[in-house]
Amino acid sequence: EAQAFGDSSCDQPHPAPRQRLPAPAMANRALTIQRQVLAGDAAVSGGVEMRATSGSEDAEFAERVKAMKEWMSSERFKYTKRPYAPEDVIKMQGTLPLHFTGAKVSDKLYKMLREHQANG
Repeated sequence: EAQAFGDSSCDQPHPAPRQRLPAPAMANRALTIQRQVLAGDAAVSGGVEMRATSGSEDAEFAERVKAMKEWMSSERFKYTKRPYAPEDVIKMQGTLPLHFTGAKVSDKLYKMLREHQANG
């Protein structure tokens, strides 16, 4: 005989509720993981070792931040409010340089419009 949808009389056992760790044990576990990650433990981080950056990487980062700061403070964006710093943008960009055609066309159009506005 078929049971109706939502009938709670099925014979399947319910799963046992998950056991929660006591608060001190959970805190200890979180601190252990935090220490391992901050230490750069390769066994914990999937084989990735954390290394210090070289002077050239720091210089390149500073150069990219400077260029981003100049771009963000250009005339085009003088009324734009950003809740983040140029350093945050550079940190999220990655290291592979990307050049978008649409961005170049947009810059060209903006410059043309400003020239026409200045010339009348």
